[in-house]
Amino acid sequence: MGDAAVGDGVTAPRPILPRREGRKLDVEPAREAPVATLRTCISIMHSWFIRDEEIDDVLDRVMGQESALLTPEELDELLPRISSHLRQLIRIATMRVSGDWSPELSEVVIRSQRLDATPVPDDFPSARGYARRLAFLVGDVLEVLAVEQEAAQAEGRWSA
Repeated sequence: MGDAAVGDGVTAPRPILPRREGRKLDVEPAREAPVATLRTCISIMHSWFIRDEEIDDVLDRVMGQESALLTPEELDELLPRISSHLRQLIRIATMRVSGDWSPELSEVVIRSQRLDATPVPDDFPSARGYARRLAFLVGDVLEVLAVEQEAAQAEGRWSA
């Protein structure tokens, strides 16, 4: 029997718990998944996660103090990234909300769909304006997510 120390230095006996009998499960091992399937699953899961630093970097580059120095090549590189961030945030926002959407969420989803349906302008000044609209919309979605999260946490629905 094991002993446990008691406050005055005297040891008291510890109860011994009964041992379970070992059970052998009769299950078939899982087959290995094809590499292509695993890569697809990992790619899908990777798209569920947002890296705050990356969003901050893109927003800063498009709307920050140095945004006037943005070159057409940099803009061509930033536009797909900011569009991807916006789609991820919209997906996250719509998945987290249970029940009816708030008017704010509905509004940002509609704005996102409209902006997504608009082709990127060919000329640089208009394309930079398009990128700024995307960036402002990302900021709005982040704000809606923050408000929704506070409300959900107050109700005990979810947390992240």
